[in-house]
Amino acid sequence: MSNSQSVPRRQDLIDRLQRANKNAWPVIFALILSIAIFSALIDWERASKEPLLSLIAIAVAAGPFARDILMFAVVKRKRVQDLKEHTRFGQYDKYLLQSLYKETMTRLKLPDFEVPLFIVADRSMNAAAMHLGFGSFFKSINGIYLHRQVLHKLQPQEVQDIIGHELGHYFKYYLVVDRFRILTVTLATLAALWVIQINRLDGFAAYMVISLVPATIWWISGLPYAYHATAIEYLCDDFGAQVNGIIPAVNGLMKIGAEAELQTIVIQQATMSKAAGNLNASELIETILNSMPYGTATKEEIETKVNAEIKKRAENRDVTLGGFFNFLWNSEQEVDSELMLEEQVKAIQRQQSKPRLDWEALLLDAGNIDFDEESLPMLIAMIDRDPTYPLFRISESQEDGVHPPIKSRIVYLWNNRAEIEKSLS
Repeated sequence: MSNSQSVPRRQDLIDRLQRANKNAWPVIFALILSIAIFSALIDWERASKEPLLSLIAIAVAAGPFARDILMFAVVKRKRVQDLKEHTRFGQYDKYLLQSLYKETMTRLKLPDFEVPLFIVADRSMNAAAMHLGFGSFFKSINGIYLHRQVLHKLQPQEVQDIIGHELGHYFKYYLVVDRFRILTVTLATLAALWVIQINRLDGFAAYMVISLVPATIWWISGLPYAYHATAIEYLCDDFGAQVNGIIPAVNGLMKIGAEAELQTIVIQQATMSKAAGNLNASELIETILNSMPYGTATKEEIETKVNAEIKKRAENRDVTLGGFFNFLWNSEQEVDSELMLEEQVKAIQRQQSKPRLDWEALLLDAGNIDFDEESLPMLIAMIDRDPTYPLFRISESQEDGVHPPIKSRIVYLWNNRAEIEKSLS
């Protein structure tokens, strides 16, 4: 077993999640009981006579959640079966994707009912599972989402691993309490309405008091996920690896890390360009991300394309009355964005100056990440020899506090490979 990372044991994670979900039912009962109590405390006749106050309560309590769902709902996406006949993403067309998806579901022994597979026009190598737990109310949103860049960068078995990971989130490794978000939304709304009715304050003080109660409820409801999220990610990696084994899973993770490292370098160079000085932080980052090409490209090719787009946007940046008012309205936010970007660039520069593991030396072709039964143990041994060195010059501790570092995810798969292989069909 590798000692380079303090990664958890598979069974420990499974037991931990099972305990959390067993303990979720008293929490769900408490939510229902609290809803009943607040429903009894609220003066509904007054609420009907003061609809504006009721709307304020709903906006304060449920507004942020509704906003997040709405933002997700308007994301440009396409169901795989609805793709046009001639549409291709790298080597993939609709028929190959449908075949890979069906095969993945079969190998993972998942229920034989349709879970939509969506393609999202996004240049980051990412994917997501959406299951809001509202029954069929959000049927058009629930599903598995693959970013288009994944299809341009990964081989079929690696794509299946990514799909398997997201299916793990959807079917197997999740917190039961998260599937009852409707209860949290209802409780937060009723609590806000009750606070409005008993509140004797005016103006900003009243708003702060009204906001505090639902915000506290949302914070408390999010604690289980904050505590168990990393364990869930490990287990979903495990689930994805049960489709084709740990080698495609590791190769997929290494490609994701290499892509992140490449984009990090491009962002650093682009922000230092002369034309970048004519754009604010939001415009600059938006331009960089939107100009990243799909598919394989060298660092030089990406930098050339990104710099050209930055120059083009800077030259076409006209000063308009609308732009002036936008500046006045968002100037404080832009100052914060500028400071954040400046700190990010400094962090990137510090990261680039540090050594990392020379894992490319283990490959027959340094430009083609393809570890196999011979080279993968060598990668693990390299990690063991220099446990403090990163695999990539990026921040391996994800800012969201959810995903484990890529190196830890790889070592987890290696340490638990025997149990994973037993699950292969």
